[in-house]
Amino acid sequence: MKSRMKALVAVAALGAASAFAQTSGIQGSGLYIGGSVGGSHWKGDDLNGTANDKSDTGGKIYGGYSFTPNIALEFGYVNLGKFNGPVGDAKASGYFLDAVGTVPLGYNISALARLGMVNGKMETSGSGNSDPGRATNVKGGLGLQYDFNPNLAIRTEWERYRFDTFDGRDNADLYSVGLQYKF
Repeated sequence: MKSRMKALVAVAALGAASAFAQTSGIQGSGLYIGGSVGGSHWKGDDLNGTANDKSDTGGKIYGGYSFTPNIALEFGYVNLGKFNGPVGDAKASGYFLDAVGTVPLGYNISALARLGMVNGKMETSGSGNSDPGRATNVKGGLGLQYDFNPNLAIRTEWERYRFDTFDGRDNADLYSVGLQYKF
């Protein structure tokens, strides 16, 4: 729990420090919405010598509010797809809330880092074990954003989600590209 709090404080400090940095793009504050699609990857524990290392297509939709050009809060829904394995299948989805820090790299290009929580569920079948239900876990990610104009941007991101499963906690990654519209 202390490590989660330290990580949240570090992201907040990064956002606060970058708020004082010179912004060279056309980002602004206010409401925005977006969506992304891409490849998802799950690597679970090996069961009886059988590897659980699978990929599928995943995506997310989100809404956010930029308090400054460098600090935002996002809420959304992610569906990481269905992973078919030799021992059974797994489906992962959930709702997330992230603090997002943005640092300008050049004209209209920014790097972003996110840290937050996901309330999700990884449903498993075929293993003979019951699903653990919904759980709240930490998540994070990194990405790049290019602003076409004051309202439209494209993002490419890597995000790691953690889910409780019948045998512990597993990570699932989402590598995505998406559009964002700023109001």
